[in-house]
Amino acid sequence: MTGPAGLVLQAVAGEFPDAPLLMALGGGADSAVCAWAAVTLGRRVRTATVDHGLAASPSLIEAARRAAAHLHLDHRLLPAPAEGRTEEDLRLARYRALEAEARPGELIVTGHTRDDQAETVLANLVRGAGTPGLAGIPVRRGLWCRPLLRVSRAEARAAADDLGLPYTDDPENEDPSRRRNLLRHRVIPLLEEEAGPGVRPALARAAGLLAADDAELEKAAGRVPLRRDPDALRLPAAALFTLPEPVAARAARRALRLLLDPYPGVGDDVRAVLRVAAGEAPCLAIQGGHLVCREGPWVVLRPAEPPPPSGPVPLPVPGEAAFGAWVLAAEGPLEWREPIPVGRRRALTDPAVASAGLTVRAAASGDRVDTGQGSKAVAEALREVGVPARRRGDWPVVESGGRIVWVAGSRLAAWAAPRGPAVVVLGLKELR
Repeated sequence: MTGPAGLVLQAVAGEFPDAPLLMALGGGADSAVCAWAAVTLGRRVRTATVDHGLAASPSLIEAARRAAAHLHLDHRLLPAPAEGRTEEDLRLARYRALEAEARPGELIVTGHTRDDQAETVLANLVRGAGTPGLAGIPVRRGLWCRPLLRVSRAEARAAADDLGLPYTDDPENEDPSRRRNLLRHRVIPLLEEEAGPGVRPALARAAGLLAADDAELEKAAGRVPLRRDPDALRLPAAALFTLPEPVAARAARRALRLLLDPYPGVGDDVRAVLRVAAGEAPCLAIQGGHLVCREGPWVVLRPAEPPPPSGPVPLPVPGEAAFGAWVLAAEGPLEWREPIPVGRRRALTDPAVASAGLTVRAAASGDRVDTGQGSKAVAEALREVGVPARRRGDWPVVESGGRIVWVAGSRLAAWAAPRGPAVVVLGLKELR
């Protein structure tokens, strides 16, 4: 194939993954050409258009529908009104709608071009971004693929005209109040006027070079262990303190992205994580009503307000009961002919205790457990086995007849110990 369409196909031939594709059709030339290239290269493709309910949406949806019909592709309309009208609001609404639509095994493809890459790099430079921002739009991240990043917007439009693909222009791209449009229509043309026509390719090339550097730093940051609790994320303080700051900062951002999904946190959030790791502060607030705190060897990222405790649930014998992030089990009665392994997450109680009925509830302030020579505060028993204070308010305890039988994962009440050869086995496992 020759002409503009052939040049585009040659440029993107190696960029499409060998997988079923969900093509995001926006109504413009870029996404229409991207869909055509995928079909021409033999990929399995279906299409979807996100409807934000804006003034221009009907014309864009109609152009996308016609492009899909021209290519004989299935087309879905995904209503996704944004919470606000900012570029970021609309982008997040699109991402959520398309990710919800994607089927297992499908990858999501967009028609971002080299011009989009240049504008993204310049926008991130203006806001003071680091290497991840200056690396621009990744060719592939998670489910998302952008095969046209080697192609200019003008080349994509020429290919669409060459192929007779239906498309239209989004009037939102002319709104001067949007920063990207200001860069597109005023800043970049001024740079090209003063520095020559190679500004956009140069910005895109710089993004590619920085992306390679950033990938190596991300690989190093990925080796920092990240632990997930039901209510928090944990990073080892020693690693954050001793690693080079560019690597430690990326490890912090990885945790922040999970905590603040889909945002990776701002610079102040990253600095807060690193300050707590260095011992400069025991606890600091970050955005979204969250805290970064030191917990022994860990830096913990968690909500400032703990979730309300789970309500009580019956524990059948035999059977299981889900309680918050946990599943508790009761097995038996069993004859205790051979040793039954026990530990922090397994305990043996007397069948008579279980026969009176077992209930799982959250540990409460003032709870005490029988030790045989008195009693011990449940909070202290949990502290002794390393349960952090933030988790003690929703920690499961098993009771019978209003008396604590087992502080799960910690201590069996002396009064509930087996009195004969038969036992009920209590167990605890954490959901992930």
